[in-house]
Amino acid sequence: MIKPSVLIAEDFSAVGRLSAAAAIAVFSAFGIQTATLPTELLSTQTEGFGNPNTQSTDDFMTCATGHWNGLDDLQFKSGIVGYIGKSSTANFLRDYLSGLDLPELLIDPVLGDQGHMYDGFEADYLDTIKRLAAIATIMTPNITELELLSGQPLKANASDEAIHQAVTTFRQTSKASTRVIVTGVHRDGGIGCVYMSDGHLKWAGSPLIQGHFYGTGDLFSALLIGYLNFQLDFDTAVQKAVIGVYDAVSLTSHAPKNQRKFGLNLTRSLYNIAKFTLGQTGEEV
Repeated sequence: MIKPSVLIAEDFSAVGRLSAAAAIAVFSAFGIQTATLPTELLSTQTEGFGNPNTQSTDDFMTCATGHWNGLDDLQFKSGIVGYIGKSSTANFLRDYLSGLDLPELLIDPVLGDQGHMYDGFEADYLDTIKRLAAIATIMTPNITELELLSGQPLKANASDEAIHQAVTTFRQTSKASTRVIVTGVHRDGGIGCVYMSDGHLKWAGSPLIQGHFYGTGDLFSALLIGYLNFQLDFDTAVQKAVIGVYDAVSLTSHAPKNQRKFGLNLTRSLYNIAKFTLGQTGEEV
């Protein structure tokens, strides 16, 4: 019996516990096989280490997927897509992932934050990401990214009504049937996400820990898909992913600020994933 794998398509930072490196660790704790398409190679992440060296991976992705297509024992059950960076890479992923027909494909549209789109994208990049979104089963934009994708103005403290309207507009204009989880939403002193369920918005949150923490979106995506791979219902998977991110942020908050640029402390999150996985498989905990 062939054991299915999860496909990871996001940037790879050679230093720290971020992006693809964090996702690989998470899926390993779940006991899930992985196949990784680095969308870009970086000597470090883009903040806190000066100007990183970056390398395109276009040729590698073409060769790797060509090789994979000939492997009978490599099958994909789900996938996650994070930072891409170039329209050509996004178009390549859309073509490749469309052919896989994955039951679950989570796309994190890494476009911007705090009301601004990130610098350096091509003029057509936003439209390219919108087209890519049409093949996703789950999208995880933050408030800024939802504003960009929907064209609806949203404030950092956007109301449920405003978020509901923006999600509806995005789904209608992109012709996407994807489930949208809006991350980084502040409510009543907490932080978490809101998402549509049975026609209305639900909230899943944790206490707010002040500070800037790198890699929370990457971790949330991997956790959510990991739990869904174990056939948890959607609400439970979202809640457990939120708790897993909180565990990592809580540990990381004790580190000096100049150490946080290396990414999240995943120790507690990975421990809890491993306990969950062993419990599901009936092995000793």
